[in-house]
Amino acid sequence: CSNCKATKTPLWRRAPDTSPLCNACGLFLKLHGRTRPLSLKTNEVKRRNRSNG
Repeated sequence: CSNCKATKTPLWRRAPDTSPLCNACGLFLKLHGRTRPLSLKTNEVKRRNRSNG
């Protein structure tokens, strides 16, 4: 990621200048109109619990 330097993400996104962004930074930029602070960075990809029932 060009913002937080992440190397693993479930989905890669693009910044307006076409640089690669991880999913979290891309969504944050789209929602807030600014780059995601590095204080929010985590090193784990959180999985959703999708159990039947």
